[in-house]
Amino acid sequence: MKKRLKKNLWWCILRFLPVALLASAADAALLWGIRSFMGILQGETVFSLAQWLALMVVLSVLRFVFFLLKMNVSEKWLFGTGAYVMAWFLRTLRSLSPRVFHTPEGDAKVEAAYESTLVLQSNGGVFFQAVQAVLQLLVFLPVLLYISWPLTLFLFVVVVPLVSWMQRCLHKMGPAEEGVLTERSNFRGSLYLARKIFHRWSSRFERKEVSNNLVNQLRDLRDDGLEVSFRKGTLSLVMESVSVLAMIFVLAFCALLISEGWMDGTGLVLFCSAVLLCYKPVKECARVMPQARSAMSALHVLESFEALPSKKSDSSSVNFCCSPDTENLEIVHGDFSYEGAFETLFSNFSLCWNTKKPVLVRGRNGVGKSTLLRLLAGLEDWDHGKITCSLPFKNNVFFVAQDLELPPLHLLKKLLAQTNSVAVVEFARAARVDKIIDKEGMSGGERARVALAWALASDCAMVLLDEPFASVALVDREPLLTAFLDTAELLHKWVVLVSHDVLTRELEQRFEIVEMDHA
Repeated sequence: MKKRLKKNLWWCILRFLPVALLASAADAALLWGIRSFMGILQGETVFSLAQWLALMVVLSVLRFVFFLLKMNVSEKWLFGTGAYVMAWFLRTLRSLSPRVFHTPEGDAKVEAAYESTLVLQSNGGVFFQAVQAVLQLLVFLPVLLYISWPLTLFLFVVVVPLVSWMQRCLHKMGPAEEGVLTERSNFRGSLYLARKIFHRWSSRFERKEVSNNLVNQLRDLRDDGLEVSFRKGTLSLVMESVSVLAMIFVLAFCALLISEGWMDGTGLVLFCSAVLLCYKPVKECARVMPQARSAMSALHVLESFEALPSKKSDSSSVNFCCSPDTENLEIVHGDFSYEGAFETLFSNFSLCWNTKKPVLVRGRNGVGKSTLLRLLAGLEDWDHGKITCSLPFKNNVFFVAQDLELPPLHLLKKLLAQTNSVAVVEFARAARVDKIIDKEGMSGGERARVALAWALASDCAMVLLDEPFASVALVDREPLLTAFLDTAELLHKWVVLVSHDVLTRELEQRFEIVEMDHA
């Protein structure tokens, strides 16, 4: 990502240079116009006042056009790069190994990376402002030296070294900037958790403690952010003050030169005009140097995010095989543990399930039933193992989790509108899904019905259900499960169900029952 950004930036700077050079040339032409005006005041008849006025209007219009073209180039790059970085972030996020999210530190890195994409977009324009400042100096430096080399030498001997020293101070602020980005991401994660607790947890003690923790985090974020911002602002103001003081000393030195007869009024006006034309872009560059530091810090955070493990790299020790000659899903010597956990959840784990018959998985809490389904769905990665299946399950699985999150409902409406299966439509009608999806809010049981219909409408060959009926009324569970199994059988979908429900003997006989006592 960093290499592509650099390449894109250099390519855009090459496009930016000609129009920026024309803009600087327009400023130089305005300086020449000021020199012509001084000639008119001294009785030189190069132009009449009307001609000079018309020429200056034309130069001002050209300057406006060049600056507009320059802004168009830089803004297109800025917003295009912002969109590219955000798209890159989403692609990288989608391909991250599930292990990244096993610990709070992983979530914090993801949040910090998201925060950095926003920081990078809002501060990326500083590179073009720096280019414009350099061009402005290159154009006007010979003019300044010609008008008065002692004054120009003063500027570059005294002011430039001081600015360089301040840049080094800004560079040293990088770790503090990145620390604030991490704190912001931690606060966002805590805020998300608090929103869920405030919505679903009624006990006053926990709600108060969570709220107090948020307030404490907010205070720390305020203090650290204020410190970094104040230091950046102070350096920026110092740099701006140095520019103002330099102008004052230049004027004082000009007065000294005039008093000694080494400079006349025309030279003073020209030198001040040239410095003024240079001053604005250089001043802007100095003021946005803290922004450049922020952009570099954000880029470092994104580099760390890019280095996080992906699914492909994490699963290199797992052998997946899709064999049409077998009717079984087989896992041999499967190992899995959560990142940061003290114990291995699955060690040398093996199973063999027939894919022609639904499977009902039972077992105590904590033995790994939900994790097993997540592994089969590809939402977790095995550490080691060999997996063989007649179904291309690695990319063809529909998983209905306990803590159900539904995608936008218009996607389900699209699937139902495109389906040619009468059985899917009948199930959706029997489960009242056609009425539920038009509601503003849904209960847990209604969300489960929607998810079941979604599983049937999808093109997935394997359907994994983790306690899908926990929120469904008892009287509706078996009829709904029966209808689901009938429809799945018509659609040739293999169903794996994790459930603690006590089923009738007739319904149990439709399953291959697996008891998980330990991982």
